[in-house]
Amino acid sequence: MSTVFESVFSSIEAFVYRCRNDESYTMGFIEGSVEKILGYAPDELLENQVVAFADLIVAEDAEKVEAAVAAGIKTKSSWDVFYHLTHKDGSHIPVRERGSAVFEEGELKYLQGLVSFARGEKKLTDDIENMLNSSIEKYSEIANLTQSVIKSLSMLQMLSINANIEAARSGDAGRGFAVVANEIKRLADENQGQIEKIQSKLDQHQNQQEKAA
Repeated sequence: MSTVFESVFSSIEAFVYRCRNDESYTMGFIEGSVEKILGYAPDELLENQVVAFADLIVAEDAEKVEAAVAAGIKTKSSWDVFYHLTHKDGSHIPVRERGSAVFEEGELKYLQGLVSFARGEKKLTDDIENMLNSSIEKYSEIANLTQSVIKSLSMLQMLSINANIEAARSGDAGRGFAVVANEIKRLADENQGQIEKIQSKLDQHQNQQEKAA
């Protein structure tokens, strides 16, 4: 049987298992790329001879795995869960497990499933997270820049008002002030409209991120 499984799993990094539904997920059968993924030979996991499978589940993921298995048992449906296992060398290995509970005459007999190395999935998750973090940083930079521009526009508007006041005080001599004041006001109004559009889009983006979170 081992030879058959070695042949089947020679080109893929995955293994099949059958275990008891106990605290250790005690393995009664486990074959495939076990040693390649975990560093342990299959025999070392059988009946917890060297290590229990449950003890290989990274602590941060244990509750998630337990919840997925419990939900599958309760609803008599399969589970699909991404988590990390501890390699013999201490490193954490990302895996994807698809499993199900087997019942006979309504009684739970054992759990079985397929565990595959999820290196590509982990990379994709990291890439997406980095992209989102990058987007958040860029959003913050744009938001800060927008606020800075809004302050600058407020200063332009005040400068326009002051220039108009000086123009009124200076009569004919202040016509130059009036021209400058009008140009400043036009520039401020024009940019204010663009900034309001940008701010509106940033607010919408932030609301969408908050809802998604």
